[in-house]
Parts: sequence; C-alpha cells; structure tokens
Amino acid sequence: MQTAYNATPNEAFAGMLYDSSLVRDIITRINAAKQLWQVVVTTADDSKIFTVTINGTAYAFTSDASATKAEISAGLKALIDAGSSDVTVVDDLTDTLYIENNSYDTEKVLTVSATGSGVLTATELIDHDDSIQFGAVVVDDPIAVSGLVGAVADPYTGKRDTCRLPRLATDFSGRKVLGVAIADTSLVTRSTDPFGGYNAGEAVPILRKGRVWMYVEDVASVATGGLVYVRHVATGTERLGNIRAADDGADTEVLDAQQAQFTGQKITSLNLAVVEWNLP
Repeated sequence: MQTAYNATPNEAFAGMLYDSSLVRDIITRINAAKQLWQVVVTTADDSKIFTVTINGTAYAFTSDASATKAEISAGLKALIDAGSSDVTVVDDLTDTLYIENNSYDTEKVLTVSATGSGVLTATELIDHDDSIQFGAVVVDDPIAVSGLVGAVADPYTGKRDTCRLPRLATDFSGRKVLGVAIADTSLVTRSTDPFGGYNAGEAVPILRKGRVWMYVEDVASVATGGLVYVRHVATGTERLGNIRAADDGADTEVLDAQQAQFTGQKITSLNLAVVEWNLP
C-alpha cells in the first residue's frame, strides 16, 4: 500500500478486490464497539457452586439436585442483573450468557472470569476498540440487544447489524461467517490498526461473493483450489481473522470449499494470495 510518493506502490494489498469485472455481493456491518464476554455452562453438575466474577464482584449460583444448564445460566443472569456491575446480560436460554460492557469508555475495562466447583468457561469475544484489519475474515456478532451507536436491530430477527473478528470455533457454524473486510485506502493513516482497518463503531464493507487479495500466513503452501483455514486463536504476532493454506490445529477452522478457496494467484514476497468467496 503506497504511503510515500517516492516509492513504487505494491501491486496488491490485503483486502484489495482482485477483478473489477466480476459480479460481487458486498454487505455493510458495524464493527462492534462494546466489550463482550461469553460464559458457557459446560456441565450441569448437581449441588455445585457456579461463580462468575465481573470486575472483582463475584456472583455465585448453587445448582439444585437435578441441575440443568439452562437453570444454571438463568440463575447466574438473575444474580448479575440484581447486582451492581454495569453490564447487560443476554441468556440464550440453553447454556450461554453474553455479558456486554455498558460503557464505551476504554478506561472502563470489563474483566470476567468463571470459577467454582461447577464447570464454566469465559471467553472474551470483543475487546475494547478492536480494529478489523483489511482483508480479515469477520463473523456475525451473536448478541441481540442493547444499543450500539450506528447499529440498528433487524425488525424481524432482533439482531444488530454488527460484526467482529472470530474468536471461537463455533463462529464458523450456522452461517456466522460474513465474509472479508474490504480495504478502504483512505482510512490507512487514521486507523488504529497499523496495517489499516476499521476502528470500533465504524462501517465495514464485507465481500461475500467475488475475489479478493488476502494475507496468508503460510503463502508458500497456497495451491489452486486449496482449502482456506481461518485463525480464531492468536498469540504473539498472529492476528485473528487471518487465513492459512494449512491447518494450525485447534487455533484455526476450515471453511467449506463451496464457501471459499484459493485461486492459485499469489505474491509470495508480500504473503498475499487471491481467495474466491461464494457465501450463500
């Protein structure tokens, strides 16, 4: 991407559309701006203490002698709703709570942990001021309530028109994958993402059908018709939403070949390759 006029710009960059003559399907979503945690009741143990701690405040629910996951998650929600934590809690009525920070203030960080004799897991789905880099795979934001600037709830489904980076293996089931964040070169110098991207609360154009250049961690392994693996666990310099041509164990999920596949075009020196998308 050209940032100086005394140098030759790269022939491609992440999020750049490949062929302007192809018919495309492009949607727009808002980059979710509020911090969001997911708490899952993994086992419905009888007469156990299930504890969710939010910014140091513990909410402990004791299951009865015939416990169910739905009962435990509902009990925890009731305790948190009655407490002093400045959050909104959504219960999926099965086994999962979504706990959202009510504040947009980046200094009011939401910390959630799950402990106790009962088994719970806590996963942060959206961090404060998460930017979505150009060319990243994005997924649907699962939470369906509370106001978000610029995000409008669908009158039929009640869901917000928001997106986020993938952080769970389950983000790739049930048509949660939305597509690829297309690059907008006018945003490079003002984005909080050093590689260019969309800040929290901004509109993200997402390619669902068509061809696009994407950053590939193992670009040398790219082959024509190859499967696309998406990173949902990142450590060190790895980035959520990046793709690979080979599996990286539990840290990546493979997309169906009918959804996305490598065309074979690549620029090895830039770690870029073209992916053709065909999401329903």
